[in-house]
Amino acid sequence: MMPVTKRGVRTREERKRSGGNASETRRESMRNRTFTRALGAVVAVLAIGAAGVAGAADLYLTGNIGISALSGSGSGTNDFISQTHTGDDVDSTPVYGSSLGVAFPMSRALPWKTRMPRISIPYWPGKALSTDAEDELGFPDWPVRFEVEYLRGMDAELSTPGVNAIEPYRADYEAWSVMAKLRMDLPVRTPVRAIFGRVPFLEPLSIYGGGGTGMSFNELEAGNGVIAGDESDSGFAWQAIAGIGYELNENVHWSIGWRYQNLGEVKAPLFDASNTPRGNYRVDLTAHEFTTSLSFTFWRVFFLDGD
Repeated sequence: MMPVTKRGVRTREERKRSGGNASETRRESMRNRTFTRALGAVVAVLAIGAAGVAGAADLYLTGNIGISALSGSGSGTNDFISQTHTGDDVDSTPVYGSSLGVAFPMSRALPWKTRMPRISIPYWPGKALSTDAEDELGFPDWPVRFEVEYLRGMDAELSTPGVNAIEPYRADYEAWSVMAKLRMDLPVRTPVRAIFGRVPFLEPLSIYGGGGTGMSFNELEAGNGVIAGDESDSGFAWQAIAGIGYELNENVHWSIGWRYQNLGEVKAPLFDASNTPRGNYRVDLTAHEFTTSLSFTFWRVFFLDGD
């Protein structure tokens, strides 16, 4: 993390030496407890989700990497002059991580079926779309993926307006997150076959969408050269995803797509050179990301009916 310029303002280390060690220790303890609880919760949900699937489910590991356009909507308040200045900025930063997941067909997770009545709908002279009384309607076998994802690497420098053009608020931001994520893959082989016939290299192709929720762990340093401060915080975060996937073989799956992350708000108190509180800087953080990932299935587990 690059230090924020602070003319005549104490650094984080100086404030710690002057009596801030206890506060910093409490914040570190809080971050560790929050991470442990969040990780335990998402792992428990992953286990429950896998256990609820009848038949077989594939356990897999995923590594992913991408580029993130991190956007911050900042608001700096200087109590000494009773002014608040707001603005937006964007910075690009790498993002990378890994996840542990379980994949299963939707028809296994939702095995219910209903018997169709006998119907016949004409759609062309001499042709009709019909169902037999013996036909059953159920959920398709589209792959569903539930995973616990760990992301880090986000390190952005943002600048928003200050009192004047030569003293803007400069914020240095780092983050990592843990989220539980649900993804559904829609194979394209059926519509491709209907239009073009069987196209072998398109058989493994799918379109996916999904989302997730969890916790983000944020570190912020901000200042304008006269007042400055820092804060470490955690909070609720969520994401949405979309893209395409390709099954390279029965154990390896490649994906490329877009991810939106809402990382919440961070608020840092600001101090002058005498360590007197002089206001605060808060920033709302979101990111649009282009990502690619590779998943490796390492174990097939059987539940309930053991098919």
